[in-house]
Amino acid sequence: MKCPNCSSSLPDEARFCLFCGQQIATPSRSDEALRTHLAASVPLPLAEKMRAAHRSGERKIVTALFADVVGSTAMAERMDPEEWTEMMNGAFERMSPSIYRYEGTIARLMGDAMLAFFGAPVTHEDDPARAIRSALDLLEAMREYAAIVKPKYGMDFDIRIGINTGPVVVGDVGSDLMYEYTAMGDAVNLASRLQSAAQPMTVLISQNTYRYIIPLFEFNDLGHIEVKGKAEPVQIYEVTGLKTEPGKLRGLSGLTSPMVGRQVELSTLVELCHALQSGSGRVAIVSGEAGLGKSRLLAEWKIELTRRGETFQWVEGHCLSYGRRMAYHLLIDLLHSILDIPPTTDEAETRSALIGMVNSFFESEMETFPYLGHLLSLNLEGEALERVRALDPQTLQNQYRIALNRLLEALASRRPLIIVLEDIHWADPASIDLLNQLIPLVSAHRILFCMLTRPDPDTSGLRLIETARETLPGFLTELAINPLSESESRQLVSNLLEIEALPENIRDRILEKAEGNPFFVEEVIRMLIDTGGLQQKGNRWEAATSIEHVEIPDNIHGLLLARIDRLPENARRTLRVASVIGRQFSVKVLEQVMNLIGDDG
Repeated sequence: MKCPNCSSSLPDEARFCLFCGQQIATPSRSDEALRTHLAASVPLPLAEKMRAAHRSGERKIVTALFADVVGSTAMAERMDPEEWTEMMNGAFERMSPSIYRYEGTIARLMGDAMLAFFGAPVTHEDDPARAIRSALDLLEAMREYAAIVKPKYGMDFDIRIGINTGPVVVGDVGSDLMYEYTAMGDAVNLASRLQSAAQPMTVLISQNTYRYIIPLFEFNDLGHIEVKGKAEPVQIYEVTGLKTEPGKLRGLSGLTSPMVGRQVELSTLVELCHALQSGSGRVAIVSGEAGLGKSRLLAEWKIELTRRGETFQWVEGHCLSYGRRMAYHLLIDLLHSILDIPPTTDEAETRSALIGMVNSFFESEMETFPYLGHLLSLNLEGEALERVRALDPQTLQNQYRIALNRLLEALASRRPLIIVLEDIHWADPASIDLLNQLIPLVSAHRILFCMLTRPDPDTSGLRLIETARETLPGFLTELAINPLSESESRQLVSNLLEIEALPENIRDRILEKAEGNPFFVEEVIRMLIDTGGLQQKGNRWEAATSIEHVEIPDNIHGLLLARIDRLPENARRTLRVASVIGRQFSVKVLEQVMNLIGDDG
């Protein structure tokens, strides 16, 4: 077949032109009706974000997810058209929640296929990870749907998924929350090609996506495949699941540095532990923008306590960036840490660990096990089931609180307890409600709550901070993590590259882009190494070529766009105007330009 836009020769099954990037297939009326139906099911908070975030013609780094039904042509030929449409509509209705759960957007429905974007119009700093989690959920949803399709239609039902990360140009978001793109580019084309190469019920990703999420998922390295339109073979990976113990996304492999510029904060946290040893509970709030080193400070604190031989119980609860609508997800993660089991632990092992802990602390397990078991989504039986079955949500939440309160008191009675709550700016409201009632334990028990957050005012986690400020001022310590000074940033670069004699112009360009953010420093260095701008010769790093321009790495670009997307429209408009003026200017200049442009600028 020929592309109607550029007349290039394409395979008959092509939906997109590999050369001009435009769509080939025209959605049918049933596709359009289903698009409208699925758009109506978009969760309201996501719908509001989509409408607020879109800007016509904007170039964004997007992770494209392409899923289609295996053997759909043969299936359609054997089925009545109405049955085929009914079957596919049922599939898409079950697929869409897995997209929306991670704040992705359904960009196209094409008969037997779905194209979703993660990163447009709403940008997140972890869109590649969201896309892969969505894909794994899609496979699970389709396994369940296949069990319905087989007896009803007499067909085997499988899908396959391809994922790639790259730039697209996003167009207008319509009133139905579907949006057009003026140029798809390679991001969508390669995702489509990977989907075609995937085996049934598998997920293939490109190297472009793989490099962002290596520590989080398990993979099979499938080597290289030939892709039409690509001069070189493409490296691909099959995603097989979540890692049992995910690693850290940040940091440079093979390059390390002692912590720079945070000694005062580290000393303060150590002093809080001395107070805890003496029997005085505490609350610590560590606040700072993304990349400034909150997690690194936490890790150094833990190392320092180990080095000193001080014995504390240390448990952690982590918030998910997409977890605000996942009730109790922070407390569930904290419970897994208390039980010393990973979140991927199966039900039998989780039940055994919970029963073992409850029995070690309490004479009767029925006072706590049913409620903690219910919180962990265990299948309860007998008396445990009877205790939770008839409870309304408010009463059940109160029983969660009582059970958690008893458990934390029991833990602290044995050894001082440090409870770390990471990224509470992403916490779900249900967890915050309970934690607001649990943090007063510090006034009577050897418990230290340490909460890490970004200074984002529009989050549930802020309520927890306000509670600590209002009700526990005598027990509260707040630490603000600020950007590194220029001398500290220079020291970090020297530490990472293990040399003082790095050419000054290269060092200056790294510092200019990083602006005192340790994560940005690392990522700019990573980009220069990956692109060959910096090469190691012996124990010395040298510039391979003259580095005239240092681009902002894609993951930093995504993090910044995610922050910009959360701003009110007036603030985003001001930021766009300011970006045109330059890096530095007076407020008066900005005011004059804004007045000149007016409301329509």
